[in-house]
Amino acid sequence: MEKLIKVLKSSRVNDYKITVTHSESVELFYVLNKLETNRATDINEVEVTIYVDEGDKRGQSSFSYFPYMSEEEIRNEIDKKIYAAKFALNPFYEIPSKDEEKPSKIPSNLENYSLQEASEIVVKALLNAKQYKEAVFSATEIFITKTDKRIINSKGVDVSSSSYKGFIEFIPSWEKDGEEVETYNNLSFSTLDEKELTRLIDECVLLTKARFEAKKLKLDKPVKVIIEGEDVCNYFEYFVDNTSYGYKYQHMNRFELGDNVQGEDVSGTKLNISLIPNYKGCASSAAFDNDGVILEPIQIVKDGVAVARHGAYRFGYYLGEKKPTGLLPIVKVECGDKSFKEMQKEPYVRCVKFSSFQYEEFSGFFGGEVRLGFYFDGEKEIPVTGFSIAGNLQEVKSKVILSKEEQVHSGYQGFVGPKYLEIKDMTIN
Repeated sequence: MEKLIKVLKSSRVNDYKITVTHSESVELFYVLNKLETNRATDINEVEVTIYVDEGDKRGQSSFSYFPYMSEEEIRNEIDKKIYAAKFALNPFYEIPSKDEEKPSKIPSNLENYSLQEASEIVVKALLNAKQYKEAVFSATEIFITKTDKRIINSKGVDVSSSSYKGFIEFIPSWEKDGEEVETYNNLSFSTLDEKELTRLIDECVLLTKARFEAKKLKLDKPVKVIIEGEDVCNYFEYFVDNTSYGYKYQHMNRFELGDNVQGEDVSGTKLNISLIPNYKGCASSAAFDNDGVILEPIQIVKDGVAVARHGAYRFGYYLGEKKPTGLLPIVKVECGDKSFKEMQKEPYVRCVKFSSFQYEEFSGFFGGEVRLGFYFDGEKEIPVTGFSIAGNLQEVKSKVILSKEEQVHSGYQGFVGPKYLEIKDMTIN
């Protein structure tokens, strides 16, 4: 590392950033409950980003550094990237400077186990899921990973963190009378809870059974729709995107700070949305972003009113922000007052699994094909499939009701918030 920094300091670059990532993992691969591969990895990666100024413009480019590289090889690589950076110039921006604050620790009980021990507990959770003679796990993959990350830059930033992530990918199938249905499922977590994993896996198996039994749904009149699970997260993208520095800078934002983001006449749940760096159990948690900005929670919507912007350091700099927030990894939405049980008191269609939930940010249209849902006619709930829903966020955003029940979802953007959304009078196609 000293050799790399020495060469960078003596080169023609104006600024630089070094990202060092060390990851260790245990990976298990099963076919029909039989362990086929047990693999361990130990990977070191160093990525160097160089910044080059041309007048009032700045360009950047990146390359991978390897310890075996000589000083001459590093200089040659830097010269190539300086040349490349000048072909993609942006208005000048600073990179983050040293912050006296220390990065927060990312909470995880996985640090109490070796990676192998943690993987064995996950296997037990799978085996303890309720056994059904019609159900088989066609394929299962388990990953337990520890990642150490460090970011150093030419402005004095030097931050480090350790994080843990568990990931299970599994395909349960349900077979009966010569017919079979498979579903793809995955679970991400940073808190290891064997009983909770067993419950979630069993829930996925029962949803596979429901998909097997599902009938085509045909309705000729609008009906209340309940969206549940990870697709709830997509609904809030509109509010997160439109409060971002990037949208404001590019004149793409649909509302300004101080605006009622749900409209003037709100009959649904008033929104309270925050962005946070970490949350117990959420594998998306981070102590700092990819620029090395130390992350702090920020509320962006309060009682339906936009109150703050957020986003990447560069766009914050363009807008004149004194302390840009950095890219926060988790959206936290305050739950509503209506329970799922209360939502079930009148006919509805409950959408559980979409083939792909779509949201078109400029028109506001959202929806998609539903692979598995449940229709309640006022007396009984039956599994249904083969239909789609579509709506326009501009028309429904004042009416959407959020559930009391909470969920934690890990993904590229983590989510903590209501498990269910209720939208009345939607058309089923």
